[in-house]
Amino acid sequence: MSSISFFRPANLSEACELLAKPNHLAVAGGTDLIVKLRNGLFPNAAALVDISALPFKSIRKEGDRLIIGSGCTMSSVIASPEVNEYFPVLVKAASTVGATQIRNAATLGGNVANASPAGDTIPALFALEAEVLIVGQTGKRKVAIDEFFTGPGRSVLKAGELIEGFALPLRKTSGAFLKLGERRAHAISKINLALNVFNDGQKRYRIAIGSAAPTVLRCKSAEELLEKAGEIDAATLEKAAEFACETAKPISDVRSSKSYRKQMAGVLLKRALKAVI
Repeated sequence: MSSISFFRPANLSEACELLAKPNHLAVAGGTDLIVKLRNGLFPNAAALVDISALPFKSIRKEGDRLIIGSGCTMSSVIASPEVNEYFPVLVKAASTVGATQIRNAATLGGNVANASPAGDTIPALFALEAEVLIVGQTGKRKVAIDEFFTGPGRSVLKAGELIEGFALPLRKTSGAFLKLGERRAHAISKINLALNVFNDGQKRYRIAIGSAAPTVLRCKSAEELLEKAGEIDAATLEKAAEFACETAKPISDVRSSKSYRKQMAGVLLKRALKAVI
């Protein structure tokens, strides 16, 4: 890493200009990126561009949306009264990211930009129908969270672009986030699942499964089943779990087997539903 240059731009324009250059990498909390660098996963990295001084750390209401800045740490998301009031599933997901020291440094934007299928806050953002706010040299654009990822570690972000924040519709919700790992904390998910229920008149369910495919998956078949069912009885729970197992398209790797992940997708959904109904 001694051969990598380091820049700390004072403004957004300078940051985007630097990130447009080949092999210039954005770093905020650095909890994922620095580990990858040390493990040789970016052998051509030329420079790190520290974006921590940019004004991306606020959580604010804008009309009927809550805007969460990409530079907000997991700890600040967990502590936010607005996020707790409207989006408990995101609070629960952020609470599972590493230990306290990691949550004090790791940012929501970094967790998403890392584009890991196992990223803990990503299923929660899927379930909340978040929009990713992107800024770059050519202006600003918005991308639905389920259109942001193109594969493991890959997204629609272009050279010279940054995630500015996330826009979430201000609607009363209830939800649950569950993950399985080797340990209760400090572990990458074998599989994780976010369940969100929009309580605006008629209940609407959103279910997102992580670490079960190249990108996070929505389980739309289970969502439709639950919305049509009204009251959720034991038979409905079992059918929803079956749909979750069918939706999951995992692989076997050093952390878990394909068959275990598929089975646990259904188990996690049943546990999540029981926690919110």
